[in-house]
Amino acid sequence: MQKCIHLIYFMLVISIIGSLTTFTTSMGVLSLVNPASAEVKQVEKSPNAKNLLQQQKQESSVINDKVNVEFAKKDKSDSSVLDDNNCKSNKILKGASNKKDLKILSECENAVGKVTHVQEMPDGDYKFLLKLDKEYKSLLNKDNKKKTGGNLVIEIIPKDQDSKYIELPDKGDKVEVWGAWVIDKPKGWNEIHPAWKVIVT
Repeated sequence: MQKCIHLIYFMLVISIIGSLTTFTTSMGVLSLVNPASAEVKQVEKSPNAKNLLQQQKQESSVINDKVNVEFAKKDKSDSSVLDDNNCKSNKILKGASNKKDLKILSECENAVGKVTHVQEMPDGDYKFLLKLDKEYKSLLNKDNKKKTGGNLVIEIIPKDQDSKYIELPDKGDKVEVWGAWVIDKPKGWNEIHPAWKVIVT
C-alpha cells in the first residue's frame, strides 16, 4: 500500500514537471515576440539607420531650399519688372514673336476701356480689343478706326500670362492696361503690345 502511494506521488510529480515544462516552453515561444520586436527597434535605432534617415531629411531639405530659391528668384524678377509707374526699364518688346514688325511709339502707356473681343492667337498671345474711354482715344490711329472697329488692340505674350500683374479679361470686362504702345507696321494699327499689367476693374 505504501509503495502504491509512493508510485502515485511519483507519477503526480512527473505530471507536474511535464506540465511546467510545456508551460515554460510555450512561454518561451511567446517571449520570442519581444526579442524580435526589440531587434527590429534596435535596427531602427542603429547608427546606419539613423544616418540614412538623417541623409534623407537633409536631401529633402536641400530640395525644398532649391524650390524656395527658384521661387524667390522668380518672385524677385517679377517684382523688379515694373517700376512705380507700372513701366519696364528695358527690353520692353522681349517675348513678342513679331517684335521686328512693331514700331515703338511709347515705351510705357496706360489705357482704360471695355473689352469687346477676346482671341487666343496661334503664337500664344492673348489678344483682345479695347473700346477706350474718351480720354484715351488719342491712342488710336486711322487704321484702328478702319480695321479694328475703332478699338485699341491689346496683346499679352505667353510668358506674361501667368504673371501676378496680369488678369486675363473676358469680353465685357472693364480693364486698365499698361504696356508698350506700338504700331503693327504690316497691319497699320496701334496696339499695346506687349501688355505687362492688366487689371479687371
